Amino acid sequence: MGHLNDVGMTYFEHLIRAFRLSIRFGLSSIQLIIHGIFPMLFIDAGKKAAKLYDSFQTE
Repeated sequence: MGHLNDVGMTYFEHLIRAFRLSIRFGLSSIQLIIHGIFPMLFIDAGKKAAKLYDSFQTE
């Protein structure tokens, strides 16, 4: 459980955060797939996904 100590979270805090991020990344992936097929939809999906990824890296 060294990782939990490194990030300063309890098991359940880490579990909830991981689930939330997984859902957010999953929804971003779906939007990007739809945008790839229909470029007129979710025009800023790539920017938002990159911003989400960058915010995850700095936390």
